[in-house]
Formats: sequence, structure tokens, C-alpha cells
Amino acid sequence: MPLHVSFDPPILTLDASDTESSTTPAAAAQDLLRAALAPRFAVDVERSRVEVLTHLDTVDGRLHQAGIDLAHLPRRRRLVAIVAGVQTDQQVTGVRWPALATDLPAGAVIDLVRKPAWIRALIPYASTEADTTTFAVRNSDGKIVVRIHWTAAFLTQPASVRIAARVGIEALRGYRSEADQVRAALLETTSLVPSVESWFDTVRTLPALRPKVAERFGMQPDQAADFAVADALLGYLAELDATVDGIIADIDTEYLHDFRVAVRRTRTVLKLLGDVLPPGLAGRTAPEFRWLGDVTTPTRDLDVYLLELDDLAATVTHPDDLSAFGAYVRERRASAQRELAKALKSKRYTDLVESWRAALAEVIAHPSHAEQTASDLAVERLHKVFAKCQKRSRKITADSHSELVHDLRKACKEMRYLMEVFKPLCDKRAYKNVIADFKELQDLLGEFQDGEVQAAALRQFAHEMVQAGKVDANAILAMGELSGKFEARQRAARETLTEHHENYLGRKAAAHVDRLVRK
Repeated sequence: MPLHVSFDPPILTLDASDTESSTTPAAAAQDLLRAALAPRFAVDVERSRVEVLTHLDTVDGRLHQAGIDLAHLPRRRRLVAIVAGVQTDQQVTGVRWPALATDLPAGAVIDLVRKPAWIRALIPYASTEADTTTFAVRNSDGKIVVRIHWTAAFLTQPASVRIAARVGIEALRGYRSEADQVRAALLETTSLVPSVESWFDTVRTLPALRPKVAERFGMQPDQAADFAVADALLGYLAELDATVDGIIADIDTEYLHDFRVAVRRTRTVLKLLGDVLPPGLAGRTAPEFRWLGDVTTPTRDLDVYLLELDDLAATVTHPDDLSAFGAYVRERRASAQRELAKALKSKRYTDLVESWRAALAEVIAHPSHAEQTASDLAVERLHKVFAKCQKRSRKITADSHSELVHDLRKACKEMRYLMEVFKPLCDKRAYKNVIADFKELQDLLGEFQDGEVQAAALRQFAHEMVQAGKVDANAILAMGELSGKFEARQRAARETLTEHHENYLGRKAAAHVDRLVRK
């Protein structure tokens, strides 16, 4: 059953204000159509129906990026996906939003959205109501030759907004010429205009759905260093604000991931650039953001295990033997999530956010006392941190202790976060080259650290499970096999790092860094 005939181009649109009348929308539409098409055609109401739609996507718009429009029609218990004008339907019952695609019943629509949505939940971004009246257009013989589908539409959530009326012209078989005449008459005698915009595009572009963006200055080369740093930190604070409710509600794991990235970026800026802020501000604030990093770590570590569990199980001889481990991790994760939600709803977190926002706003509101410009600061600190990465890299040999590898990884993270802060000032090509080098190096360092950390964590989990009586011998054997694979990954990463780290931090990379920012 089609979602709505007038949703498919080509259609005509009418400015919403033109449909406002003391009469009903259907009566106003009928008056307009009769006046436009008389005397050649007669116009009568054939039927009416109201469609309610819940528009769905991930919070970061992954379906839209993949060219998929998705809606839930609760009254008809249907999910509808439209891809390149082709509509796919699936029946669903008892669904509540937000929801992960992996938790929804399999079907044609879920098969379309599962891969692009991946681990992000499907959430409602709008609700609309479309009141459609179908008019029969008759010729002089009284035969129905054309149908006109007139839709008076409204955005109902997150705000109440009238949407431009949409008019679809359906040519019946054998009456294409009459349909063309009807279309020409409407364009000539009314304020209707042609449109190829889909219904979903119309909804997405409504002003009421545009995200509220906090006012920020944006970094400029000659901007005072303290203003530039405070402005960047306000951006990270906005990212915390945008994700915290999703973490507390446990909508999907990426809210916590994004929150932690914003926390790490903030901590890096406080450590490497905090000295340009008012005296003492960075020192007072850094411990609180370290607390945020610590309090979010247990849940995120367990999330990573659960996200990778199926892939990990596929690497062991008897995958089903890891089911007890999975159950134990889910139990631990539920407990860690409760503690995390409690922390993010605490007065300590609320006070931190409020005081931090006020402090940064005060930096921007008062005259700068910084001696450096943003570009001066960028050149100085980027070269300093890159030199630290090179120094730590030179200490690493095939026999070095793993702590030296971890130290290099920390320095590389600092370099990447610092580059992201100063990206508006960077040469685009040099930035792309340096980021590519550091991404490859960080992936390699991450493989090394993950191998060591996860092997150790598996041993700890095994001890805990044995003590709690929640494991059998087969599960312990499977976990031991998995731990061995992690250790092998660590060894392989160490060999690759020793062979190739000069490619990432050598002379060529240094030349790219020299070109990053010009004073």
C-alpha cells in the first residue's frame, strides 16, 4: 500500500499561508480547483484520509547520508523506507523509539537500515500529520480522468508548524493529455509551483528542525590566544551537552563514546594550552575532567567487549563457549551504567558544567591579556608536541618495555587533538598528510595496547567468574584461547611499529608539520 501518492515527485506545492482560510482545508482546496479547472472539468471530493508519520534517523543522520528516508506509521503499524524513489514496507508491532535496528524484527525495511545505522539507535527527529483529500476530476462526459491528491500537512513534533500544501496529479490510464491540461491550468491560474522535493526533504529543511548551535567566534590567525582556546573549549562543552542525556537514557553506546572524546579533547587542551587561560583556571578544572574520564571508563570498556563479542567468538574453536562470558560482561555493564548515570545526574557534574561554561564565557567577555595570537600559539605547541612524539619514538626498540609504547600513544593522541583544535588555521594539504600519518600510527599503537589490555582483562574476568561460580571449564578454555590471540596481536603490532615508525615520525612527517601553520 503506497505511503502517500503525493509524496512522490513530480508534484506541485503551495505556500502554507495560501491555504489558510476560515473554511476547512478540503473546502478551500475544492474551491480553488473548481475555479481553476472550470468549465472544462468538474471537481468532486472522492475520499479523505489522515496519515501520521514518525520520521526516523540516527542522531548523526546516517540514514540520510546513505540516501534512505525512514518513517513509522503507527496507525498502520508499518515501517516505510524510501530509497531513490522506491518504497519498501514492513509490518511492525509493539515498537518503541529510540530502538536499535538489531533489536527490531527482521524484514525488508530493517534489512535496508541495519548496516548504515549500525550501532546507532533509530530516533524520532520529527512527527508529521498529513491530511489528504483526493478529488475526482471529471470530463464533460462525467468520466473520472484525473485524480488530484491535496495534502494539508503539519509538523507536530518538535513544534507545531503548518507545512506548504502538496498537490499530486495522478493521470488515469488513457488520459495523459487531460492530466497535462489539468497541470497547466493549475500552474497558470493558481499560486501552485512545480516541485521535485520529496516529502522527507521538505520536513528535514523546516527551520523548526535546525539544531540550535551555540554562538562561537571560530578561530582566526590573529585572534588572541586565550580567546581562541576558550572558544574551542566551549565547543567541546557543547558536545558534552549534546550527548549526556543519551548516555543517561542508554540510547546507544556512541553517545558515551562521543562524550569521552570531548572529555579527552578538553583534558588535552587544559594540559597543553591551559597556561594561556586566566591563572589557576586550568589547574582547578583539570581534576574534574579527569574524574569524568575515570567515571566513564568502566562502561565504555565493557561496551567495547559487547560490540566485538560476535567477532571475537568467531575466532575461537567453539564460539558458543563464550556465551557465559558474554552474559557476565552484560551483567557488569548494567551495573557500571547505573553508576555512570548516577554520576552524570549528580550535583558534582552539574556544578562542573555550569561553572566551566561561566568561566569560559568570562574569558571571552573580558579584554585579552594574552601576548600570543592563535597562530603563534599553534606553531609553538604543535612543534613542541611533535618533538615529544619523535623523542618517545626513538626510545622504542624491539625489546622496549610496553610502557614506552603506551607513552608514545599518549603523545600521539595529544598531537591529533591539538591539530583538531587548530585545524581552522592549518594548511589543508599539510593537515591531511599529518592526520593520515598519525591515524595510521595511532591505529598501530592502539592494536598493541588493546592486545595487552584485553588479554589482561580476560584473565581478570576469568578469575572473577570462577569466584562467582558463573563459568564452566569450556568457557575458561575459550577465554584462554581468546587471550592468546590478543597477545599474538600485540606481538605483531610491536614488530610493525619497530619496522615502520620512522615513516610516521621521520623527516617527511616533520616537513608536513612545518607547513601546518604559518605565522
